[in-house]
Amino acid sequence: MKKTSIAVMAALAAAALPGAAQAQKVNLLLDWGWLPYHTVFLMAEDKGYYKDAGLEVKIEQGRGSATTAVVVGQGSFDIGHINVTNAAQAIAKGVPLKVVAVYQHRSSASFIGMKDKVQLKGPQSLKGIKIGSTPGGSDGLSLAIFTKMNNMPKDALNIVGLDGAAKRAALLNGTVDVVSGDSHAYAAIVRGQGKQPSLLLLADYGVPLLGFGFAANEGFLKREPQAVRKFLAATKRGFATAAADPKAACQFIQAKVLIPGSLEQCVDYFTGLLELSQSPKDANWGRQTDQEWEKLVATLKSVDEIKSDKKPGEYFTNEFVP
Repeated sequence: MKKTSIAVMAALAAAALPGAAQAQKVNLLLDWGWLPYHTVFLMAEDKGYYKDAGLEVKIEQGRGSATTAVVVGQGSFDIGHINVTNAAQAIAKGVPLKVVAVYQHRSSASFIGMKDKVQLKGPQSLKGIKIGSTPGGSDGLSLAIFTKMNNMPKDALNIVGLDGAAKRAALLNGTVDVVSGDSHAYAAIVRGQGKQPSLLLLADYGVPLLGFGFAANEGFLKREPQAVRKFLAATKRGFATAAADPKAACQFIQAKVLIPGSLEQCVDYFTGLLELSQSPKDANWGRQTDQEWEKLVATLKSVDEIKSDKKPGEYFTNEFVP
């Protein structure tokens, strides 16, 4: 009994010491199940960047950015790592979210094939070939905007509807000639088969969609603004550490969670994403502009994805950028 009392008193004394305040809890929902670039968050946690900031971050896998937007808006999670275009669609529909940082200012949406089969050199090169694409979601949205921006009729492309999980196999076995999807993901898949990818990045042909960033629940922003600032600053450190040595970053995440593919494919995938992203060394990392949001909203309106008259400032804020 005496030992127990001493232990309790010691614990109470420790709690009363300066700096012994409990860490602020932050619930983070990812855009998808574990992928190479999620090493950023796991490294920030492992190296103590979140702890140094006074945070305890719980990281959960996602099931698509559209779902992440809704779940974070509902308050089940505080912050979402998300495709910002999906966040914009949700905000326009009244979901209580605010985009607090964007580090990928150009969408990685693309058409990808193998060079020994197709040569993608502009919109016209897509005519007459089979394109594997997932109906609805980001694939459908990207295609709708691409055809509109390039004055192509909707039936100009031969689209083969495929489940997202089936696109890889269809591309590799020749069922389709190209697929629509993230350039860094499918380029790594093609190179992993000893082939060279042929790429057409939609951002080069009039598609001003934004890529990855972070959106926070509006209620959480009001209650815990400092936690959001600290989270973004600590996550930026995680990006910097991972970007400095992509191979080490991939070795780390593969040791922590199940990531499909080889180490080389992981490095290829992650490096491809970094090339399309803002460097964490950039002093303006995460900062957004009215101009890019005006373009995004106007484009989504042009294909009837947004019907709201919200101003850019109702979608995003730079108040929390480190």
